[in-house]
Amino acid sequence: MRTKIRHILFDLKTALRKPRYSEKVFCIGYYKTGTSSCGKAFELLGYRNRSFNKKLWRGHYANKNFFKILEHATKFDSFDDAPWLKEDMIPLLDKVFPRSKFVYLERDEESWLKSLNNWTFKQTGKYPDLEKGLADYRKHRAFVLDYFKDRPADILIMKVSDEDAFVKLAKFLGKETTHRAMPHENKT
Repeated sequence: MRTKIRHILFDLKTALRKPRYSEKVFCIGYYKTGTSSCGKAFELLGYRNRSFNKKLWRGHYANKNFFKILEHATKFDSFDDAPWLKEDMIPLLDKVFPRSKFVYLERDEESWLKSLNNWTFKQTGKYPDLEKGLADYRKHRAFVLDYFKDRPADILIMKVSDEDAFVKLAKFLGKETTHRAMPHENKT
């Protein structure tokens, strides 16, 4: 009898220690593609969303403390912006949170460059290196498309400017909605 109780207690302790992660949804579009708008859309669809967070970015991501980032992620359902969109984070998030969904946001390059230019100047008082910015944008896009090339059911590729973007997002996530257009957040 005591042995049976010990086994039950051991199993209970093991079960409590073993993390049980539910699937998540990650907006992994590059900066200035509408990630804040996507985050707001997640909230409208009922998700507890985590957007950019300075503490995570400067304290944990900058120091490659991925455990703290993942631990923080267990508290939310959806995510947008950094550090979630980073190329070293995407495979990690995909493995730690199986059955998760990913949303990649596209934006035409001319519009994206204008937004990057305006946002950077507004934030820093300096203009960015647009050639480097565009190279980084293209590299990120190539990484995401290659990473998910054999898994079309796990990723939605869309533009937040599309008329029915919100409907596409809701359908991809298995949610019902009466909204059609995406919210427009973080206007530069």
